[in-house]
This record gives sequence, C-alpha cells and structure tokens, in this order.
Amino acid sequence: MSRAALEAIRTQAAQVVGDIVAAYSTRIAQGEVGAGGNFRASAAAPLGGECPTGLLYGRVQSGKTAAMIVTTALAIDNGFRTIVVLTSNNLELVKQTARRFEVLAGPNVFSSLDAGGGAYAWDHDRANIQRWMGARGVIFVCAKEDEHLRSLIRFLQATNAFEYPALIMDDEADQATPDTTMARRTRGNPVPNASTTFRLVIGNDAQGQQGLSLRETLRHNVFLQVTATPYGLLLQNLDNPLRPEFTYLLRPGDGYTGGETFFASTAAPPNPPLCFVDETEAQILRGNVAQVPEGLALSIAFFLLSASAHSRLHGAAPRDGYKHLCHTSASRAEHERLAAMIRQYTHDLADELDRDFATASNRPDIRRAYEELCKTVPAPPLEELLRDVARHLPNRRVLVINAQGDRLDFGRQYAFIVGGNILSRGLTIDDLLVTYYFRQPRVTQMDTMHQHARMYGYRRQLMPFTRVFVPPSLARRFQHIHESEQALRDLLDEEGTGRALPVQAAGDLRPTRTNILDVGTIAAYRPGQQVYPVEPVHDPAALGNSVAEIDREIARLSGGRERPNEFVPISIDDAKRLVALVRVQPDGGEWDSEAIPQVLTTLSERYANQAMLYVRKMERSDSTLSQGAISGPEQQQARDQGRPVVFMFKDGEPRLPGTRNPWSAPFWYPTVVFPTSMPAMVFNRST
Repeated sequence: MSRAALEAIRTQAAQVVGDIVAAYSTRIAQGEVGAGGNFRASAAAPLGGECPTGLLYGRVQSGKTAAMIVTTALAIDNGFRTIVVLTSNNLELVKQTARRFEVLAGPNVFSSLDAGGGAYAWDHDRANIQRWMGARGVIFVCAKEDEHLRSLIRFLQATNAFEYPALIMDDEADQATPDTTMARRTRGNPVPNASTTFRLVIGNDAQGQQGLSLRETLRHNVFLQVTATPYGLLLQNLDNPLRPEFTYLLRPGDGYTGGETFFASTAAPPNPPLCFVDETEAQILRGNVAQVPEGLALSIAFFLLSASAHSRLHGAAPRDGYKHLCHTSASRAEHERLAAMIRQYTHDLADELDRDFATASNRPDIRRAYEELCKTVPAPPLEELLRDVARHLPNRRVLVINAQGDRLDFGRQYAFIVGGNILSRGLTIDDLLVTYYFRQPRVTQMDTMHQHARMYGYRRQLMPFTRVFVPPSLARRFQHIHESEQALRDLLDEEGTGRALPVQAAGDLRPTRTNILDVGTIAAYRPGQQVYPVEPVHDPAALGNSVAEIDREIARLSGGRERPNEFVPISIDDAKRLVALVRVQPDGGEWDSEAIPQVLTTLSERYANQAMLYVRKMERSDSTLSQGAISGPEQQQARDQGRPVVFMFKDGEPRLPGTRNPWSAPFWYPTVVFPTSMPAMVFNRST
C-alpha cells in the first residue's frame, strides 16, 4: 500500500472516530469520551436505551484492517480504553490481525491464541492489564468461537474492564455474528435461544447465562461492524441490534484494484487479467481422474513464467515468494486431488526441463502461457524464464489450507495454495499472481462469492503479471456482484442508511443467507413488476395540498399541456419527486413509499437517469384497487419502454348525475412499472 493510500486511510479513520465519539456522546453518555472526557464509563444506562451500532463499509482487501488500526489509535486518544477486535474463527487470521495491531506503541495487544495450560494470552498477564488499562488502553483480538469468546467475557468481567469506554470492532461482521435462528423464529418455529455467537457477542438469552455477552459486559460501548459485504446487516429489521445506525464508506486509496479492474468486461475472448477456462473442467476436478485439466495446467505454467519474469524485471523475488491460489470447492477431498495434480504437474515439468530442455520449452501449455504473459509484460526470452523455473521449481511448496491442512508457510519462490472457506475472508495473500477459481455451489450468495475475490487489493504494480483463470459464467457473476456493490455504495453515499435500503441482487444470486433474516419483513421488487397501493387516499384532510402540487408537477413535465395516454420522457429524479408527492396509506400491499425512491436511485445510472410518465383519467367505483389500475396492454407497453415508468391516474372529480362516485375528493393514484432488464431489489420493510 502506497504512502498516499495510507494517508487517505488515516484521514478517513479520523472521520470514523468523529462519528463514533458523536454516537457515544449522543446515545450513551456525555463527558466520557472526546475532548475533555473523563475516560470512565459510569454505571448509568445509555441515554438512548441501547448502545449504538455503526458500519465501516470497505471494499474487499481495500485496507479495512489498516483503517481499524488507525481508528483504534485515535479512539484511545479520545478516551476509549477497552478495545475488542473480533475476527473470523481462523487462527491464522487471529495471528495475522494481532501482529498488525502490535504496530501501535501505546496499548498492550492480546489475542485468543492458546498460551498453554488451557489459557489464553490475556490470562497470563492480568495484573499488568489492570495496571495499564485506564492509562493506555488494551486491545483484545478474539476469534468468533465459543470458548474464545467465553474466556474473554469472563476476563473482562474479572478485570472490571466495563468501567471504561469500550469500542468493539467486529471484523467480517456479517459472517458469524448474525443470529442464524432468525428465520425459524419469524416463521413461528420454536427455538429456545439465539445462535451461540450472537448470544456471546450481542445479548445472551440462554437460561442461566443472562448478561454473558460482550455488549452486555461492556456497559458503555460503540459496536462498529467492519465488512465488505454488509448485505445481511442492512437487511435486518430496524430494531435489530445488528442493523447499523450510521455507516461510513471507506474509500480505497491509489493503487487499489477491484471488480472494475478484473471484471469490467466479460466478453469473449477475454482481455487480461481474465483467462477463460472451459466450463466442463469442473467435472474433471470433481472426478477421480489424475490428469491435470487444461485450464489448471495453463494457470500453473503462466504462474511459473510470470513469477520468473517479475523476479528478473524487478531484481528479486519478494521475501515470501509468489502465490498461486486454487479455490474450487469446500471439499477437502477435492483439495487433496488438486494438490496432487499440482505436485504431479510440477514434478513432471521439472523432470522434463532436466531431461530435454528444448522439448519442454515447446510444450503447448508453456507456449500458450508465454504468449499470454507477453500480452502485458515485456517478458525476457522464454528460455531464460524456463532456466529460472528449472532452478527454483524443486523448492516449490503446495499448501492445502483448510480445517485439517497446512499453515501458511509460503517458502521463498513458488507457493501453490489450495483451499476453500478458510481462504474466503479476511486473509491477505501478498504477491498473489494467479487465481484459479471454479467454486460452483448449488446455491450461491453474493456476500460469500464476493469474499472469494482474494485477487483484489493494492496490486496495481502486479497487474501486468496477474491472471484470473475462471469459466465465463463465474466471471459474469463476479461482474454482476461488482455492479451490485457499486450501486449499494452509491445509494448509501446519496441516501444514507434508510429504512427500506434496497440491495441489488446479482443475477440469480441471493444477497445473503436467508436463515439470518426476518422472513416476514423481507420484500423484493422484481424485473417487470408493477407496484401500486391497494387503498387510495382520498380524504381531503389527508391529501392536503398534494393534489395541486402534483397537478403543477405533471403540467411542468408535460410541457404545459395535457398529454393523456402518452408516454412522456422524464428523469428518474422527476419520477422520485412524483412518488414523494403522492399520498398513500400503508395497506399491506407491495407499494412502499420509502423503498420505491431508493430503488429508483439505484437504477438511475443503469438507465441514464431516464424514466417515463403516463397520465390518464381513472373512474373506478370500488374503494379498493386490489388489481391496480393499469390494463394488460398498458403494462406491456410500459415494459417495452426499457426504463422505469410512473403511471399517474386522476380520479375523484365530479361525475355525471346517477354515476356512483365512492371518493371524497379528487386525488392522484400512482403505479410504477419496473423495467424487465433491471436486477431484483431486496429490502426490509420493518417499521
């Protein structure tokens, strides 16, 4: 990460801490943190009833840990003394995170790594922690795992850590913390308690364990969620303690390469850094055939040549060598088969380079890999690169990283990493040149797949040497996920964390796992759907001056003249204004006055801020419109417009004698028809 990128993170962290201090002072207590604070947590209940929750929304591998470290330093300067950093249940990640936080010179840093004798690191230094907590603060890095969390809670209780203002940072907050019993509860299935991690972090409702949680123990705390995939958090009910009250968008600094770098285009033939692999290769990987499939072979060959080229052009290999990542499955058996294939391929290549160098240099996979490298790198002659490969290949390492696999000991030159879920979140793989990705579960979730993008990060200088070997279908999924992420970040930037914040579904992917959501409050707007209120508002008191305002707005949009039964081009901004002006009442239908404008905001860039307006009279005799007001032909015409369409129907005006008029006064009745080309939009409708 460049100095400029680090400085950008420092500046943003200062703004994050400003939000944290403001939330603490407003929702918890005044005079405890910030300038002039006493740096102590009183026994008084929080001013807002509950301690606040915030969200630090970064991008995958964009420097979130660096932002957490700087945020911690500034939080300690502002009076926070108990800092808890929660990580995924992955000891390598706990170790990596604790090591990074140790750059802070003031506070002590302790982690939930086993310190021997059935104790954790903090257990061996209790007196020292208590001695310095009030003066310098203490950082606890803890895995989100049952025993780790229980040990930390007991330690915090025993050391009176609750007497100090606390900041809890939940890294990868959407992964393990949400209550996985939520869907069952809201369906009416009896569940005695919330899921274990939720109980130990947020609030413990288990019999005999009341109060045994981090947030209940640390009575005055700000809970800061940190993630690149907040979909499951933003879709929680408004009263859920995991629903963020404030959100800060962490913007990556110079040199960051994300979805816009890797998946901006998925057209065939692909351009670097994409290399397409045949879709059928997945069947070979799942089978018992020992033969190395073509795409995997090409990825290995490219990796070896690219690493050698980079080493020659930059003088030396990095300290921990270069990395090739294989992520194809969560199956340990498949990990072992892949590792065996890589060992066999590199063993055979080493033998061939020793036995007949000329023949080895003319292998089709080697030639294709060299041609691919030359697309982006002024590569040295192939023969020179292969001599480097021959020299270093005997020292290559093949690591299987899963619950039963190796530790991350990369070696000096070539490291092949094979794994699944453990490599999905948080772990940074420096000098990653090649990713071979073939993960194809039956049901794919946006947040899970997005976290698989370990190739993202501050890698601009490495990009000419970098490739992602992936089938076209998965490349398109990554592209859709990137588009959804960008739409959500743009919406948060413009609208903030609203009640019905829509999450754009990526193709056929679900935003997140459904078991953590209240199924009764989750709704979606689908491509081509028409939405309308069931019961129009026609009471004069409820309408106020809205009818006259809509009259003027429609006249303006129609160029000052009536244009009934005609599709009139307007902007999406205009469409949002009309939706905001119309009066509707909650009726249990699909019309949501808050969600619709936010969905239109999300669609604005996709449809170049263009919408359509259709106006006509409506003379209905029923006081409810369970089927809406537009006809079948009108609905089809609206779908054919290729952009959002707002229908505005006028009714309630005086009628001919003898004609039934159920309305109290003139009113406007709305309908929105979404374009068939839009993605589904998922949102929470709780109040």
